[in-house]
Amino acid sequence: IPLFAGVGDDDLESIAALLIERRIAKGHTIVEEGLSGDYMYILAEGQVKVTKLSGDGREKILELLGPGDFFGEMAVVTGCPRTATAEVLEEADLLKVPASKLQDMVAGSGEVAIRLIRHLAERIDNANRFIDLLLEDDTTARVILELQGTLDRTEGAAAPDITDKGLALALGISKADTRAALRRLSRVGVLEVSSGFVLIKDRKRLAEFLAFIRNSGAS
Repeated sequence: IPLFAGVGDDDLESIAALLIERRIAKGHTIVEEGLSGDYMYILAEGQVKVTKLSGDGREKILELLGPGDFFGEMAVVTGCPRTATAEVLEEADLLKVPASKLQDMVAGSGEVAIRLIRHLAERIDNANRFIDLLLEDDTTARVILELQGTLDRTEGAAAPDITDKGLALALGISKADTRAALRRLSRVGVLEVSSGFVLIKDRKRLAEFLAFIRNSGAS
């Protein structure tokens, strides 16, 4: 588990004593947006979907978590209600860290403390990206921002794992609207769509087209 990488054997034994193991069935909601948080969770096996409701009640997928990822730490650290909902997509093995024990775990291991701080910083950065996305009313601009965000995260000139269906889910818009935006970008040479997969051809032009949309107010 990456969170515990580099931790010495003695510290690992101490950390293990703080964890509660649970196996959770597919479809189960682990944490729910708006409720209080008593645990942080570490995903040992399985897959978890993290979502948030938009203002009109639509579900937006924030991220898909796999083995080694952890979540739920924000509510535990801040004492504020959960900011998102986490649901099991594939039967999951979870390690629960009680709020009362998290401080002990961090205080006992500098490696864990550093990784947790980095993770919180990434969450804040992702939240800022999400705010930028919501500020865009134009569907094509929102698609471009999502594509740019994916390219930034993968640090590549192409993103063969991007699909029109995945974009629609991530943005909370219809597949028809997503495909219309992708066709518009395809016509100007920014990208290609083949069998539902999106290939970015010109990243610089992608950014320039976004600037054009913002300045012209096109829809």
